[in-house]
Amino acid sequence: MTLAGQPSVNRFVNPKSTLPNPDLLRSWVRSAQAGDQRGQQHIYEAFASKMLLAIRRYIPGEQEALDVLQDGFIKVFRNIGGFTFKGSFEGWMRRIMVNLAIDSLRANKHLHWVGENEEMLDVFAETAVSDDDDGPEWAGLGQADILEAMEELSPMYRAVFNLYAIEGYAHREISGQLEISEGTSKSNYAKARRNLRELLRRKLREK
Repeated sequence: MTLAGQPSVNRFVNPKSTLPNPDLLRSWVRSAQAGDQRGQQHIYEAFASKMLLAIRRYIPGEQEALDVLQDGFIKVFRNIGGFTFKGSFEGWMRRIMVNLAIDSLRANKHLHWVGENEEMLDVFAETAVSDDDDGPEWAGLGQADILEAMEELSPMYRAVFNLYAIEGYAHREISGQLEISEGTSKSNYAKARRNLRELLRRKLREK
């Protein structure tokens, strides 16, 4: 399957919403479930930029992210018959994209971390995550600034941060997804948050 009209990558800036109303989206999904390529194309055109933004949070490389996007939509349309309209279609599709992004990171051996004493991980995580009560670091920064800072995190830190803070996964789920312990997930999240805070502070000083 080839999907025409891939979105251009514009440094992570979130495009204006072109999402359909629920009834129109349902009709597109029904059409795609029946094998109608017009329904597939409508879905692709409405969601491609948003899905690309989700992928780029994990994969900074432009071509690699576009490859994941292509593979993601192929998988979406191969499995769309199993979507039962219970829950968000966008959420269902986004999970497929995120899983493929993580698979790509794993296949390219980007997901690695420095091991630590497991007994200290929970203590470190609780301390590091709770030490930033001075307000959001992103005040005065735009979305592109924040996402460019996230790009500077290591792949493992970025993956854990996105899964926990943006996708809403529990550390237990992240541990299974990334094949790490819950303690390691907590520790990597704490360090990612700390590093991101410092990166954002640097960007604020540069403004």
